[in-house]
Amino acid sequence: MNSNDNITLSANQKRLIKAWWKKATTNNTNNTSQRRFSAVEKGVFGIPLVDSICYAHSRISFVDQRTGKDCNGVIPIVIAKCGSFLKQEALYEEGIFRISGNVKRISILQSLFDTPESYGLDIDWTGYTPHDAANLLSRYLNYLPEPLITLEYQNSFKNIIDVEFPSIEVKIHAFQKLIEKLPVVHQYLLLYILDLLHLFSLYSDYTRMDITSLSTAFAPAILSDPNDAMNPAGYKKSQSVLLFLIQYQEHFMMPDYRHYEPSLIDSPTTPLIQDRRLSFNYSPPQSVTNLMSLRSASSPNVSTLKRSKTAPSRRDREEQVMIEANQSKVTINNARNISRWKSIKKKE
Repeated sequence: MNSNDNITLSANQKRLIKAWWKKATTNNTNNTSQRRFSAVEKGVFGIPLVDSICYAHSRISFVDQRTGKDCNGVIPIVIAKCGSFLKQEALYEEGIFRISGNVKRISILQSLFDTPESYGLDIDWTGYTPHDAANLLSRYLNYLPEPLITLEYQNSFKNIIDVEFPSIEVKIHAFQKLIEKLPVVHQYLLLYILDLLHLFSLYSDYTRMDITSLSTAFAPAILSDPNDAMNPAGYKKSQSVLLFLIQYQEHFMMPDYRHYEPSLIDSPTTPLIQDRRLSFNYSPPQSVTNLMSLRSASSPNVSTLKRSKTAPSRRDREEQVMIEANQSKVTINNARNISRWKSIKKKE
């Protein structure tokens, strides 16, 4: 057939072609609109931490004990806001992180923190309870596609917990080396959560949530291995790992900012996390041989990281409090000041 030959179409064929063309152009418009929508209307719940942190983060300040310099990190806005609210309002709340909040209010809160451009930065907690905030914080962690302790390294964390080390310092050092293998934004958030849970463990006389109860409540979110659903022993080991991390959280160091691009870590105008790779060197899971080498490795004297507070909200301008290292026992009267990320207003 020559290209100049006319093609005669029946009425039915014309109708089918017209319908196809209409559908094709409609889908193309919708796809373009959807792509434009997705580029702007980004949420945070159910989104990988390394992605959502780019557009919805709160800055945290801390002193790098390696250099003594003031440094910046980031955690999700929803965690920073919930953590700040809970530290102010929930330290005496019985059953915190155990009792359910109001389903409707939690859904509203999730929507607020999921919505651009502020992502809950201007949240007003009036009308919400500590249990609402606690449930929202747990929900965010549970919705992460990749848990805080990533699946790649969970077995390594679980294997270390049962290894006999020469001293507790060496065991802490072994866990520190594993924490450093996690993506940097996972490290920031993990250490913040551990600090938060440790603070609440000091108030167990009031909350009825001791360190064991807290590790039980958060293990499924922080070490959520799908295999543990049918493996009670694995779930129990996850709890043991988290309990140890909470108990010794003050000894774990923040990410070494010198390993990352300075423009990503220190610039107040540049999004802190632009690429999940950063300059971070990922390592494969630890073998048994590597674990044994960690066991026998000499460890430097373990010193406590002095951490400051989460970046204050617009309505909460509190004095920054730095906590000294070697506080192993704390009375309930001064336990409020133990959180190294945020100072807490004294309960009247």
